[in-house]
Amino acid sequence: MRILYQLSSPMHRTLGTKEIMRRQSELQASAANGFEVVVEPTETGPASIESAYDAGLVVPELLRLGPAAQERGFRAIIIGCYSDPGLDALREILTIPVIGPGTAALHLAAQLGTRISVLTPTGRGFGRVAQRMRALALSPLLASVRGIGLSVMDLAEQKPGALEKAALAARNAVEQDGADVVVLGCMSMAFLPGICEALGERAGVPVVNPVHAALKTAEALISMRIAHSKIAWAVPKRQEIF
Repeated sequence: MRILYQLSSPMHRTLGTKEIMRRQSELQASAANGFEVVVEPTETGPASIESAYDAGLVVPELLRLGPAAQERGFRAIIIGCYSDPGLDALREILTIPVIGPGTAALHLAAQLGTRISVLTPTGRGFGRVAQRMRALALSPLLASVRGIGLSVMDLAEQKPGALEKAALAARNAVEQDGADVVVLGCMSMAFLPGICEALGERAGVPVVNPVHAALKTAEALISMRIAHSKIAWAVPKRQEIF
């Protein structure tokens, strides 16, 4: 049973195929027996998703690639960006499960604690995080948004000191903001080796990794043979594009 982890950037042109294969190896190592995870880049798009604008730029490419992945026999698609760009649109045009890592991670965190802090690269996206929490009916659980002071590309390139910066942000979220569970709000952050173990040990609370939350959600839906409701995400009327 094959799952596509669809990157939201042309990573083969930025970080190279070695990084793509590293991420695929990590996903495959975490996958349950009987599941194969394939990681693929987009052909075009921003090098990283740093804003709502960046997320919007990649949606047309995701809408092009999604139907092709379904036709190729993938049983589920994971959008490889914490912002979940194109999630609703892809669910409208596909029948296989489409998983947004941000959504999956936040819902999982809500089962593990009562006050959620989201770690982001810069910490400037409080409004976007708050809006998403409202949309998911999780707004009362938001304790804080903490930045670690690195860009998405810094994290993707595994700049020295990233784990230490993330650990400090996680401790501050617990000690100063009252968080009792932490969510990694960036996929490049989530792919840092050993990050959940390091942060969990230093902050003393559960740390939810959106990479693994998305993968296990995809596996569960495939195993249960269910997908998103086509009443909730009805097939749209195709319109002529001028």
